[in-house]
Parts: sequence; structure tokens; C-alpha cells
Amino acid sequence: MPSTITGLIDQSLAEWERKKLNCTPGAIPEAMRTGEVQDDWQYWRAINSTVTDEDIQEMERLLGVRISKQYQEILRHKHFIELQIGEASIFPHPVEGWKSHITKAVFAGYPKELLIEKGYLPFADYSDWGLLCFRVTAPNADEEYPVYQWDHERPEKFEYFAADLRAALEREATT
Repeated sequence: MPSTITGLIDQSLAEWERKKLNCTPGAIPEAMRTGEVQDDWQYWRAINSTVTDEDIQEMERLLGVRISKQYQEILRHKHFIELQIGEASIFPHPVEGWKSHITKAVFAGYPKELLIEKGYLPFADYSDWGLLCFRVTAPNADEEYPVYQWDHERPEKFEYFAADLRAALEREATT
């Protein structure tokens, strides 16, 4: 198992492509298209990220929190339509419109009072029943956020998942 976030991402994306799961019926930015189409589904490829320091600063303003170095590592590594590691599906990060994809997933998914106002910033869907969230009010000594699991069926309950993003993804990569 890779020991870095970028290694986990690359491994997951390579497996996704190998299994031919890198397709969607939705729009795909031109730079990410493979040219392969099956029925109404287009295949996409992950590409190197174009995220800048200014983009990160703008996302921090939009989200109202500091983005951890580990999450920045994901944003700065690759653009992708889907990134599935275990049961975690990191919010889409396409080359065009990635900021709106992430802010929409954070703010339009569930009422703010269930997550944001309690100090939880979602970054991934979890299975078909919940989210993985950063606990942004409790950074650790490395200025990383612990990760909690949230079940939309039990919105008042947050379960500790991992010490930080890297640990959460490593946990998922082994399941």
C-alpha cells in the first residue's frame, strides 16, 4: 500500500481506469476526455492539477476555514471526476469548475446546521449513507484535522474515524 496521499490517489485512479469505471453520462471537460464513448457514457482520465496558491486561498475564503496541507495535497495533485478509495468517494475535482463542485457538495448537500455550524466540513461521500468530514474546530499538532464519519440517518451523531486525512485514506485503502 502506498504511504503517501498522492500514492493512494494514483493507485486508486489507476485501478478505476483498469476496471473501466472512469466513465460518466455527464459533461466532461475537454482536457479530461479520453475520446472513448460507450452508449451515452464518456470516459475520462485524471490529469495533473492546475490548482494555484491563489485558488487555495479563494477556497479557504469560500469555505470559511483553513484547508489542511493534506487536503491541499489532493487538490494540487490531480483533477478527477471521481476518486473512490474504499467506501470514501472524494468530492469531484474536475479541471473546470472544481471550486463550484466542492462548495456545492459542502453547502448544498445537507443543511448547514447539521454539519458546518457544528464545525464539520464534509470532503467525501461515504458509502451510500453518509459523509466523511474534517472536524475543523479541533486541528491536531500538525495543523491537520481529525476525520469523522457522519450518518445522514443519525444526523446528531459524529463518529471518530481517523486522526487525519492520510490515516482515513489509508484505512479505506485496506478495506
